[in-house]
Amino acid sequence: MKRLITFSILVCAFVLPFCRQSIADDTIKADIASIKADIAGIKTEIAGIKTEIAVMKTEIKNLKENVNNGFESIQRNFDRQNNIIIACIGLPLAIIAIGVTVWAVLANRRKKEFEALKQEMETLKQQLILHQS
Repeated sequence: MKRLITFSILVCAFVLPFCRQSIADDTIKADIASIKADIAGIKTEIAGIKTEIAVMKTEIKNLKENVNNGFESIQRNFDRQNNIIIACIGLPLAIIAIGVTVWAVLANRRKKEFEALKQEMETLKQQLILHQS
């Protein structure tokens, strides 16, 4: 009986490393399968993230276009307002400039007429003095 127990213990001791190796191989295979499943899940998540990024890029592009369109609209409004301001300032100044020019021309013409009349009066005075003497 002792021999049988000793022989059984020896056989178990001899077979135990192979059993451990087999159990370890099964564990490793299960771990590898689990890792592969995790990698497949990660790949699926990455594909989803890539899709979300593409959607976000499209949304950002649309947002940029909307902002640019808004700035163009604002620029047109500023241009319109600038034209109105220029017209409001420029037209009265143009009217004043025309008025001043007309006034200066008329004043110059009157001055010349006044000078001509003055010369004529002097000539008449001299003629009167000559006739009286």
